Amino acid sequence: MSGDENAVARGQTKSMSASDKKLATKKAVNRRDYLKNAAVGVAGAGATVLGAPTIAKAQNQTWKLKLQSNWTGIGIESQDRATEMFVERVNTLSGGRIEVTNFDAEVLLGIGETFSGVGTGIADMAVTASIYHRGTVPVGEYLWAVPFFPNTNVEFFENIYHFMGLKELWREAYAPHNVMHLAYTCSDEWGAMVSTREVKSFADFSGMKVRAFGIWAEWLVKNGASIVTVPGGEVYTAIQTKIIDAAAFGAPDAWAGMKMHEICDYYINPSVVPYDVTEIIMNLNTYNEMPADLQEVLLSAARVYNLDITALTIPTDVRGRQVLADGGMQTILMPEDELREAAEWCWNEFVNKRGSMPHIDEMIDIYSAAREMYKSYYGPKQLPV
Repeated sequence: MSGDENAVARGQTKSMSASDKKLATKKAVNRRDYLKNAAVGVAGAGATVLGAPTIAKAQNQTWKLKLQSNWTGIGIESQDRATEMFVERVNTLSGGRIEVTNFDAEVLLGIGETFSGVGTGIADMAVTASIYHRGTVPVGEYLWAVPFFPNTNVEFFENIYHFMGLKELWREAYAPHNVMHLAYTCSDEWGAMVSTREVKSFADFSGMKVRAFGIWAEWLVKNGASIVTVPGGEVYTAIQTKIIDAAAFGAPDAWAGMKMHEICDYYINPSVVPYDVTEIIMNLNTYNEMPADLQEVLLSAARVYNLDITALTIPTDVRGRQVLADGGMQTILMPEDELREAAEWCWNEFVNKRGSMPHIDEMIDIYSAAREMYKSYYGPKQLPV
């Protein structure tokens, strides 16, 4: 059993100090413990031999895994390339013992079916976002994004995820549904909207039909908008047929790939989520059946996927912005004072969720601590006063 699996099975302590203590204990192996464990190992050799056929079978098995990606095949270059590299990396690192086949958006499972479909084994894995299964795991909405939370770089979220307890919280929330959360991914900015109407103030959203999610959707409703739920791949048709007037979905790369400049005149900045946090998930039973080295292949490949997608968004978004501009789109920057008001309102809405669902209190504590850390580290470099 891998260390990550143990975290799921035991529900290990999530505080940073406890994790540090556990790590230190693991590293500090003294002579007495070493000799004691060696003796136990000799005594248990017979049991090991009895289990050998099962272990050998798992080691020699070829695992053919179906990956449902929610965003490949719909014109988003960064998603297509990063997923392709992930599949190749898993196949290579496993020495051919894992064969992953990617299925483009909506092929095996619709985007709203992905979480349950992975849990029941229709797909073995998925590239998806926790916002889509908030009906099953309510805290998933906030694991995906809190508007204006300063997730502006990968190393900041790496600290929150790996060292402040978010990874353990995430896996604990998914385990009852037979889903293993392999890794988060900072996919791209989210919330830079396309619109058929000119919007210079949040008050201008009054009467508009908008595709948006979560707390950001609540803020738009507060300003008079109506929210319409539309899958990301259907935004073009929804705007073309006037089902919606504006949408928050993807970054410039996505909007350009979907040719939104053909039907929308306005690109509304800034993104309210610098990085929306997506994820790679897996059927938990399948993960637990795999030998530890192959579990580590999947965990490591998923972590590298995160670096691939964040790196690819830079050149693809640069090109995407140019495509949108060449297609006639105009950029609108929302007023700074209104953005500050929106940020404060959204944060308060998040904090006010305390006590409303499993895991939310712990997440609020983690994000509150991280928010203060961001101010101290990324703000003016000075000693505390």
